[in-house]
Amino acid sequence: MALAWIAVALVFAIGEVLTVALFAAFLSLGAVAAAIVGLTGETWVAQALAFGLVSVVGVVVARPFLIRHLMRRSSYETVSGASSMIGEVALVVQSAIGLHDRGHVRILGENWPAMTRDGSPLVQGTSVRIVDIEGATLVVELLAEEAQLASDMSPMPGPEA
Repeated sequence: MALAWIAVALVFAIGEVLTVALFAAFLSLGAVAAAIVGLTGETWVAQALAFGLVSVVGVVVARPFLIRHLMRRSSYETVSGASSMIGEVALVVQSAIGLHDRGHVRILGENWPAMTRDGSPLVQGTSVRIVDIEGATLVVELLAEEAQLASDMSPMPGPEA
């Protein structure tokens, strides 16, 4: 009788692989439990009780917990490629002066074209934070300490003649 339960377990396991519903897996575990009880020489009633008990406990207790866990984990958006750079800090390797001028920043070992949204200059050697991507160009903002340094270094307007 144990071989019959193992065959049932395999059928349910294949069914689980095909459906991925986390239902047949517990029926398969129940059939394995029944096969183990059958190997001890117990009656078919004891085997059926083992099958039912393990299957019901799995479906009623474990399945809802596992479904919640899997749904919670799948709700996070997987960020990859260029989008994963948003929020990261990069180093300016080529300066940019005006609103439509593009410099270059180095992030993750690669140089990317970059510009600021407000047209502030990018000074080589300063650090910036990536805030957006427009096409293949990174939109960056100066870090607070770099912005303060840039404003301190900007030329003061001279007296009017």
